[in-house]
Amino acid sequence: MSSYQAVRDSGERRGGARGTAQYASCKVTSNAVVVRLVAPSIGQHEAPIISGEIAGALAQAPPRCKHLVLDLSAVSVVSSMGLAMCIDVRKSAKEQGMKTVLFGLNAHLRGLLRMMRVERLYKIVHSKDDLAKMIKA
Repeated sequence: MSSYQAVRDSGERRGGARGTAQYASCKVTSNAVVVRLVAPSIGQHEAPIISGEIAGALAQAPPRCKHLVLDLSAVSVVSSMGLAMCIDVRKSAKEQGMKTVLFGLNAHLRGLLRMMRVERLYKIVHSKDDLAKMIKA
């Protein structure tokens, strides 16, 4: 099992580094890339930075990796740029044969995804147990 912690340090990403990423913490396992978004809002400024952090983690994923998990439990607001970022990273994961899973959505974000008709692009998981089972399988 390998791990990757995305770190923004002077504009440089480093694999295997320890520390806190600016807006996302990425962990790569044999079955999943788990990205915990740590910014309370994902907007015009945060979206490209997060996208770059996720791209670095996806590049470290082993070929048999099955899932990209976006943990949005710390996020309360997503702008149109944030939504576009979610769609772009889903496309990148799909190109690698991975399914994208959204976890930790609050009621506001669930409503936004439903209203924009984007929720059908993702597997949405509500409990940690269900997420753990999915990643383990």
